[in-house]
Amino acid sequence: MYYHIEFDIAAVFVTLFIMYYVIFKKGLRRHANRVFLILLLLHFVAEISDILASASSNDPYLTTRLIQNISNYTYLFSQNVLAFVFVVYLFYLLGYEKTRKFAFWLICIPIGAELVLLFSNPLHHGIFYYDETGKYLHGDLFFILYVFAIAYMVFAVYLSIFHSKALTRGKSTALLFFIFISFAPMIIQMILPEYLLTLFFETLGLMGILFTIENKDDIINPTTGILNRFALENALEDAMRSKGQTLISIKIPNLNYYNKMIGFENMNDILGRISDYLEKEFHSHSCYDCGRGHFAVLCDNISEEEIDRLQKKIFYRFEKAWGKGKFSLAFPVQFGVIHLPEDVKTMENLLMIIDASFDGKDSSVMDVSKMIMDYERRVLIERLIDKALKNQSFQVYYQPIWNFHTGKVQSAEALCRLIDDEYGFISPEEFIPVAEQNGTVLEIGKFVFEEVCRFYQEARLKELGISYVEVNLSVIQCMSRNLKETFDGILKKYSLDSGCINLEITESATVDNQKVLLNTIETLSNSGFTFSLDDYGTGYSNIAYMYDMPFTIIKIDKSILWKALHPEEGEGQRNAVIYLENTVRMLKDMNYSILVEGVETLEQKLLLEKLECDFLQGYYFSKPIQKQVFADYLKVVNA
Repeated sequence: MYYHIEFDIAAVFVTLFIMYYVIFKKGLRRHANRVFLILLLLHFVAEISDILASASSNDPYLTTRLIQNISNYTYLFSQNVLAFVFVVYLFYLLGYEKTRKFAFWLICIPIGAELVLLFSNPLHHGIFYYDETGKYLHGDLFFILYVFAIAYMVFAVYLSIFHSKALTRGKSTALLFFIFISFAPMIIQMILPEYLLTLFFETLGLMGILFTIENKDDIINPTTGILNRFALENALEDAMRSKGQTLISIKIPNLNYYNKMIGFENMNDILGRISDYLEKEFHSHSCYDCGRGHFAVLCDNISEEEIDRLQKKIFYRFEKAWGKGKFSLAFPVQFGVIHLPEDVKTMENLLMIIDASFDGKDSSVMDVSKMIMDYERRVLIERLIDKALKNQSFQVYYQPIWNFHTGKVQSAEALCRLIDDEYGFISPEEFIPVAEQNGTVLEIGKFVFEEVCRFYQEARLKELGISYVEVNLSVIQCMSRNLKETFDGILKKYSLDSGCINLEITESATVDNQKVLLNTIETLSNSGFTFSLDDYGTGYSNIAYMYDMPFTIIKIDKSILWKALHPEEGEGQRNAVIYLENTVRMLKDMNYSILVEGVETLEQKLLLEKLECDFLQGYYFSKPIQKQVFADYLKVVNA
């Protein structure tokens, strides 16, 4: 029989190209990548040995019997082991090398039997032998090699179809393509053994895998050149199913700030230096750039001693500057260690930890348990907010505001309360920030506004001496385009005038949202609403904002009053008293009405009366109370 080796020669050059591309262009960052390289090496050895063995068989006098034997045994060994290694490659792709240990060892049995059969061939000549003329011939047991190879391919098809959750549809299709393109010519070669098609078509299948599964373009961060967050998510799915893996989180703060300060190009250069450093330090592990200055390293069986050593080394390195020249910067860094899956039970919690921001002020050592606890608490608060909105179970409390000039309660601040039947009282300081972040504050704000309007009409608050009720206006509400229409509709529903409502805006809101805020206030002001600036003096003060905004009342934060005269200690700081006096005088000269929060003692009340502050609010007069209690309270104090 004369063997046609042209297809094998073509396959050699294609395989060399694939090997070059894998090693020098794509890299070998994951175990699956390394197994794929072993697959290529075995395939290359099979091609070379098949060429030598076929050439020797075509003309036995060209080589010695020893070379013929070496070529044939090498080809049969590499070609049959290749099917086994392909299944191992699938195990690594799917993350089953640790979680399916029994199956992993089970697939070793056929290849073990094949190798025993192959290397015992000199005794039984069942795989191959030579005739009197030195011609290579298949033995009676050669078909067993085909049977085992087909069995491995069938098992690979089963894995690709029914156990491919870790792969995209495109990658599963690429695996099936490789199996089909390797299997089909195998059948042809059984019928026409002189045409060496198997290895050539296997090479085409390997190229298909290279440009789909082994393609790194979708898993490499283009800025730093290391694996990205998408690659990390895929790796973590495998890690959560196995044991002995550790995720190390390394974060630098305020990436946007540094981008603005030195420019994206210079900051990208620094991020590249940081990633190069981390890859060098964690050379035997996988490093990932998760974006926003967050890096992660997935370590397999790393010791606590090694983690401590690397932590100290990283902290020491980050004390020094990165970059060069005027674009050299030093960063605070946060280091976190997460043992998988012991420390984190769900992918959701794990991704939350990876994405959680680091502002440079928090501890440099990440507290994983606290982060998970805080996250789960936040999820609970979101659920309770949704439940309260669905059941309309938010409650509105009212805190009276005392008018210095009339000696009566003239208004009140409406305060939203979340009291769950299972979890009890949830502080506004906890649920309002969550509502602002997830957008439910819009629905909460609408609910409070309507409840206030309903109560104002039903309790006839105007007749009880209440000129208006103060309602807090969130910055998120200010961004709503139909806010005016919403408020106007509710006022019309209860036949109320917009003057019945005074809208409170927290001073911190004016810092980052001045334009949006100004437009909203102007629109609502034209509809007759009045405005108060809340929490004045809490550290965000900028008097320039007050020039452009039509505030009628400035609410001085209780912290200023308490520094001037503490409610419990009864003591104050001289400079704080001077600051309070001059703040009141300045605001009066600017024609603002002044309200002071946090009044809890008679001494504080007398001090503020001496300064002739217009309105006083605090526990001295009343805590926030339910609407009916408030109505009864008014009937007594305003009688």
